[in-house]
Amino acid sequence: MATKSPIKVAVVGLGRAGWDIHIRRLRDDERFRITAVADWLPERLKEAADAFGCATFTNHRDMLKSADADLVVVATFSDTHPSVTKDALRAGYHVVCDKPIANSVAEARSMIAAAEKSGKTLLIHHNYRFFPEVRYLLELVKSRRLGEVFEIRMRALHFGRRWDWQTMRQHYGGVLNNTCPHFLDIGLQLLGSPVKDLFCDLKQVLSPGDVEDHVKVILRGENGRVYDMEVSSVCKFEEPKWTVLGSLGTMISDGQTSKLQWINPKASSKIKQLHGAAPDRAYCQDTGLEWHETVEPTVGPSIGDFYDNVWAVLREKKKPVVTLEQALEVVRVTQACKKVSGYY
Repeated sequence: MATKSPIKVAVVGLGRAGWDIHIRRLRDDERFRITAVADWLPERLKEAADAFGCATFTNHRDMLKSADADLVVVATFSDTHPSVTKDALRAGYHVVCDKPIANSVAEARSMIAAAEKSGKTLLIHHNYRFFPEVRYLLELVKSRRLGEVFEIRMRALHFGRRWDWQTMRQHYGGVLNNTCPHFLDIGLQLLGSPVKDLFCDLKQVLSPGDVEDHVKVILRGENGRVYDMEVSSVCKFEEPKWTVLGSLGTMISDGQTSKLQWINPKASSKIKQLHGAAPDRAYCQDTGLEWHETVEPTVGPSIGDFYDNVWAVLREKKKPVVTLEQALEVVRVTQACKKVSGYY
């Protein structure tokens, strides 16, 4: 069998995402070859040319006219994601678009429509879906080790200021747009049901700019399960990153190690509902439960990472792990959060 040719990649934007995430992941993978880059900073273009011998361009439109590439990675300012993605699709390239893909459902739908019209593949960089801790959480909920899971809490907390472009509304900045899409995508998978109710509180507390630096979102699915997410730049003390509440027990995790405690309902003593006065005016405290405990790595079954899936989709005709419909739902929930919060 002939060896499949490497996927030739052009990267638009050589900042934190383009260079530190996408190029860092691709540079030593023989299945991919970086053939072109676009950025307006000459020192970044030189860095890429020296590293890869690739073609360099000061804007993406010139790059799209002549780049020898199969795939374009869009890692520009968030407000340009829709337009650059559609330009690349119309020019005949497959596209990986970083998050947030858009600021509204209408924008996101226009990108999906452009992909359908072009016949090219649009892939959304919800790479957290592949992380070991996320695969663990999905497996834990599915396994019913804790019984029926009724609530999942997620926390990403620190205290510090930012003053870059992601603190500016004109660039689709803010914690909700730029950090939370990862955790909303995970939450929607863990919810396992369409969203029925939504609460959101957004606040700008510490950082400059004109967007929020504190986000609180609570989603309730049609199945009754709750996803409680807090991502804040103004909380000094940590909480467990993940807490899973089930009918038989609880899990907490820092993202690396999980602690689980659960009961064995068959071995626990039976109780009878008391309708009259409590004996000795005491609270009826449960001491007849048989508890079990374990500490284990927060690592689930591996499915590879995001770019393993890109290769599988483009070279092996496999399905994307993150579908466009799922990415669109993240945008829909994000847009609804802004409306509910009253901040935007």
